[in-house]
Amino acid sequence: MDNLTFYEKISIFLKEHKTVWQASIIESDGSTPAKCGMKLAVTLNEEPFGNLGGGDLEHTVIEMIKKEKPRTAQIFSFNLSTDGAKTGIATSMLCGGQVKIYIEPLFLSDKLYIIGAGHCGKALGKLARLCGFYVYLIDNRKEIIDNLLEDCYHTAILHNYTDLSEIIDFDSDSWIVIMTQGHLHDKEVLEQCLRTNFRYLGMMGSKKKVLDTFAKLKEKGFTEKELFRCHSPIGLPIGSNTPEEIAVSIMAELISIRNSKNNER
Repeated sequence: MDNLTFYEKISIFLKEHKTVWQASIIESDGSTPAKCGMKLAVTLNEEPFGNLGGGDLEHTVIEMIKKEKPRTAQIFSFNLSTDGAKTGIATSMLCGGQVKIYIEPLFLSDKLYIIGAGHCGKALGKLARLCGFYVYLIDNRKEIIDNLLEDCYHTAILHNYTDLSEIIDFDSDSWIVIMTQGHLHDKEVLEQCLRTNFRYLGMMGSKKKVLDTFAKLKEKGFTEKELFRCHSPIGLPIGSNTPEEIAVSIMAELISIRNSKNNER
């Protein structure tokens, strides 16, 4: 990627839905090499690219982004003087003045993995896209994946459900909804998810189906505490029946959790 322009590299990262932040200098005073319009892209695993003038300012911005992982766009002021006359985030630079930097995430941080691309999965995917989730729609049926409409997913994945760690990033930004066809694979999928890291895990099904699935997992050594991590039956109780109504019910629950300061069950 060395010969690509800054924006060509950004475009590649966005197409692959990689985590990347853009830092742009929007105001600068003092004899600093950091000038308005300079930009730097910071990722979690790859080398930063672009330029904020180098030096301690650039290093401070990179370290701050990797530590804080900002989820919304923000403006930060950086102090380029040690005389105490200025306010802002401290640096060891001596050129004087201040720099304001606009830092924005260029990705959708909330990743929704919908396992099962039937009518309900597609309806949920369409609504989730509108609500700011990056949607992975997963199914083990090639004919389903091949005929999905693009408005219900960002990434469609054909997978047999046997090793979900191949396709799911189990981390604090991951939301997982299990709704396989006929509930045939629900237990298999849930078993792989329960002991991982996630923001939300839910499984669609009737109360009887959920109890039967939980009972089978208890026989395999899963505890009540582990099973309690799964929201099921899924969604808010609004009397939903159609795929679209079910999607609204589930999305209302996800939004409620996402907007809650304390979302521990």
